[in-house]
Amino acid sequence: MKRLVASRKLKRTCIYCNRSFIRGDVYYKVREVYDIDECGIVACEYLICPRCHYHDNEQRRRYKAFKEKCSHPENFRRTKYRYIPGECVQEPDYDYCDLCGKIV
Repeated sequence: MKRLVASRKLKRTCIYCNRSFIRGDVYYKVREVYDIDECGIVACEYLICPRCHYHDNEQRRRYKAFKEKCSHPENFRRTKYRYIPGECVQEPDYDYCDLCGKIV
């Protein structure tokens, strides 16, 4: 993710809030490259405004802090099933928390 300053009015907008960028505005450019077997290499690039970038970072930080102190409420527990080898029947494998993703 690169932090850039617009040297002119940009045609592209923020992917989250659809804000346009004029000259002198700060924006973040994100470029993701994927290697796909059928097509070769595919790249996508998008812009994010500073406000959405800040909110995204804060949400990640709060979620990381929440995961450490999650109490795994009973109504958010799910059971993961797996197939019994050689049969078409599933059996319970383990329980996990839908909120934080940890195995209970």
